[in-house]
Amino acid sequence: MANVVRDVFFSLLQSGLWNRAIELSGSFPLNNEQWREVFIMSSNHTVEAIVFDGLNQLPVEYFPPKNLLLEWTVKVDRIERRNLWMNKIISQQAKFFKNLTIQPLLLKGQGIASTYINPLHRVCGDIDWYLQNKKDYDAVNRKLSNLGVEITFTAGFSCSYSWNQCEVEHHKKIFDIHNPFSYGFLRKIEKEEFNKKQELTIEGETVFLPSPLLTFVQINAHILKHLLSFGIGMRQLCDSARICYVYKDLFDGGKLKAVYKRLGILKWIELLHVLLVKFIGLPKEYLPFPMQEDKNADWMMEEILTAGNFGFYDSRVNLEKERADNVRVDSVSRLKSNFLKYIPYAPMEAIFFPVTQFYSKFVH
Repeated sequence: MANVVRDVFFSLLQSGLWNRAIELSGSFPLNNEQWREVFIMSSNHTVEAIVFDGLNQLPVEYFPPKNLLLEWTVKVDRIERRNLWMNKIISQQAKFFKNLTIQPLLLKGQGIASTYINPLHRVCGDIDWYLQNKKDYDAVNRKLSNLGVEITFTAGFSCSYSWNQCEVEHHKKIFDIHNPFSYGFLRKIEKEEFNKKQELTIEGETVFLPSPLLTFVQINAHILKHLLSFGIGMRQLCDSARICYVYKDLFDGGKLKAVYKRLGILKWIELLHVLLVKFIGLPKEYLPFPMQEDKNADWMMEEILTAGNFGFYDSRVNLEKERADNVRVDSVSRLKSNFLKYIPYAPMEAIFFPVTQFYSKFVH
């Protein structure tokens, strides 16, 4: 990939994410092939609508060719429509839970989208709910089964089902932390933060979000989980940056740092912070605690760029076979490679991630 394409991608991404003017450089204007690469890169990282917002900050003479601009516009329109549709689904489900006198927490997705300048431009995959105790988890699933909804239990102490053709997941665990020696500490933190949960109105219904501190741990642990498996997209980094920006004064940064340290992931978080500032454009004063200036995280960004969203665009593997068979290829070698990359920065997570994923397949 040519450097000019990468430079333009990050310039447009930062412009769209923060509503900043673009500093025009020698990278502009792009030719048609370069614009196509920027579009593909944006799509592979599910940030095409954010990059599109940045594109609209350019002078008209620097725009992509008309056919690509039309294709891009249509794709953004689909993203907006899907988000509006998903908001209706969340509203329906909020009523369903209210009738059961259960208040789950909405994780990731539309809750995090609310921290964006234009929430409709954040690509959302499915709907994730955290049921805070086994009684509620079982009661909701039992009610769904009685209604004829087919539930599939998945690794990670979760289950999934389709609600009006929308994929929904229920989770027994709020955090993707795999070190079993941390579970007691996590329960303690969750209990301390319980009354700090946030409220969000979606389509006239109130939904509940984790507290800002719990959101940081939940979102960033989720990023680490996917880096330990097959990869993550730029969208998840944007999520992390936006919560830094919006939640800046809503929690204790020192406490959050202590939590990361207790979980054994602080060294990795410090790398993540470098990425958020250097590549995503987060002003460093919005980090929850001061950045370690001497950290080099370029290698991690290279890995993220190569693998693409959840590793679905990793050119190092046989993608045709993976898509044809709908199954991951070269799983063992990919997991081993990621284990070696991240064990210096999050050793307990690297060790226990595969163990927990295997074990949780048999526990519903």
